[in-house]
Amino acid sequence: MKRPVPKPASTNCCATEMILSRIIARRRIAAGQQPSFIAGWWPVAADIAMIAAVLAMLWQPLLTAIYVADLPLYGTILVLLFAIYLPFQIVVVISTIWAVKSRWIEEDSK
Repeated sequence: MKRPVPKPASTNCCATEMILSRIIARRRIAAGQQPSFIAGWWPVAADIAMIAAVLAMLWQPLLTAIYVADLPLYGTILVLLFAIYLPFQIVVVISTIWAVKSRWIEEDSK
């Protein structure tokens, strides 16, 4: 019995597979379509709204855990940095990169 060949490590990432703008942009690039400005950027707005909703749900439990742990100011800043700020920035940057890729026009090299 043959075993399936695993995907390369770069495509096994779980977080980037769930970003809406990446999914839509890959389909458009494969089909050779170039979306309009609004069609290219609405998935970015949807990704921002989804990550903001998820982080808003985590906000109060996170603050409760910080208060219970009685963290000093630098500890609170580090927890909020890693739990709120960095995930938001990662999603926004990856989403923006894929929106730009879907709208990119390759000029002929001369």
